Amino acid sequence: MTFANEGKKKHIAKSKKVNNIKNIEIFKKDIKKLSFEESIFELESILTNVQDENISLDKIQINYIKGHLLLKHCEELLEFVEQEINEINPEFLNLE
Repeated sequence: MTFANEGKKKHIAKSKKVNNIKNIEIFKKDIKKLSFEESIFELESILTNVQDENISLDKIQINYIKGHLLLKHCEELLEFVEQEINEINPEFLNLE
């Protein structure tokens, strides 16, 4: 392998990494706007896409990243609701 080819490969890998970081930031912003139900729907779509035998390696990587962020978002939403439920005063629930 020549030094020129090795340099090109390093440059491509570096630019791909920068693109992935930019995509992650975009995904994070978009995902934060989603409700729990919308996030679950997106996760189901990713599962369908990944099951396609003709999916490219790049799309698998993007789906993995997006799926991980969606799952984390769902967990955060559930934790928030759980905290709210725990803070409900039982006296408010008394219907007598």
